Amino acid sequence: MKFILTRHCETDWNKQGLLQGWTDIGINEAGWVQAEELAKNLAQLKFKFNKVVSSDLKRSVETASVLSSYLKIPVLQDRRLRECGFGEFEGKPREKVSEKYSEVSYDFEPFGGESRDQVLRRHLALLDDLSFDQGEEKDQNYTLLVGHGTGLNTVLHHLKKGPLLRGEYALIDYPV
Repeated sequence: MKFILTRHCETDWNKQGLLQGWTDIGINEAGWVQAEELAKNLAQLKFKFNKVVSSDLKRSVETASVLSSYLKIPVLQDRRLRECGFGEFEGKPREKVSEKYSEVSYDFEPFGGESRDQVLRRHLALLDDLSFDQGEEKDQNYTLLVGHGTGLNTVLHHLKKGPLLRGEYALIDYPV
């Protein structure tokens, strides 16, 4: 199954370097511009997209709505694409948390959040379900996923791929 993974566009908390996790924040003015640019870049790929699947958090839904409109494909929301829950660290400066944890090895369960394994399991479960649902078309269409930095980079690390920065996208051929 072919997927294109991309992160939501900029929020004020991103700009301020604050961890968002499950805190529901929309994209800012720069984020709307970034979403338009991303949509244009994806359209130039000339791939056949069948749908956008977005995290249910506002910043991803807003990004996905721009991509959907530009690419003329439907948007579905799925909670499994949510960012890692950072628990009591949400709203705190990322740099202070990054001193103790990386996007490769983390565990926020003791602080009311999630572990790396929990985040990875729910993202892989979504990829498995989407792959199964596509049937014969799975090798012909791309499904566009709009998620979050820690969540998507956890998946990419698991698949032995490099990290995904904001405004970029990653193509994966997910084994079924």
